[in-house]
Amino acid sequence: MTKLNNLPEIDAVADNDTFYVSDASTPGAPDKKVPFSKIRPAGAKMTSLLRYESTITIPAINAATEGSATIAVAGAAVGDHVVFNMRDALPADLGIMSVRVSAADTVQVRFRNLHAANNYAGGVLACDALVIRSIIP
Repeated sequence: MTKLNNLPEIDAVADNDTFYVSDASTPGAPDKKVPFSKIRPAGAKMTSLLRYESTITIPAINAATEGSATIAVAGAAVGDHVVFNMRDALPADLGIMSVRVSAADTVQVRFRNLHAANNYAGGVLACDALVIRSIIP
């Protein structure tokens, strides 16, 4: 098999892509090819993970209303799944209503001020987000 150096890396693998391998079980004729569909087990899900670890700036939110904040996660795409956690304690009477990828590279977190009378002044809190992309065959 010819060894090629400095080949460009591909961005994604499709079932009809072919990989060239050196089959050690047949030393007399080791050059083989295999389609990606044979490498990937049937029904398998491939995922890519994007991690964010920084802060989120929560806006001022009036009593009994909601507000949104966003964080930039490079590579996130609409439809990806998001796991979001606060590293700092969430202020009293503030709840997280939803988290989603709202646009390319943007995760939106929707907060609700659960207090009936007091406004939330806003603030910056430490958080983590994990954006997960599943490829279902």
